[in-house]
Amino acid sequence: MFKLNTQRTFKYPVTVTVYNGDKEQSGTFRAEFRVVPTTELSDSSNRDKRLLDLVLVGVEEVEVTGKDGKLLQGEELLDAMKADPATSLALVNAYQESITKKNRPRT
Repeated sequence: MFKLNTQRTFKYPVTVTVYNGDKEQSGTFRAEFRVVPTTELSDSSNRDKRLLDLVLVGVEEVEVTGKDGKLLQGEELLDAMKADPATSLALVNAYQESITKKNRPRT
């Protein structure tokens, strides 16, 4: 019998490239995503929310400093990762890739 856990999360590697002036920096970190039911994604109460607001649970193996020079943690870290264009796009791509990849038939 197949059992479905509708409250599952999973970790997935995220590769990102950022530009700082004329220098390019690439790296990988891990994100924890929540599997969101399609009914929740299409619910009108979520219409103004970003995908990452619904699916991103946490990140690890990444350091982000705040304006005071201290490392961000918790919600501040997640907000910074979702706000940066490069990491935001990389997170969305990783989430979509992971959902697609996990549900492809194995050959």
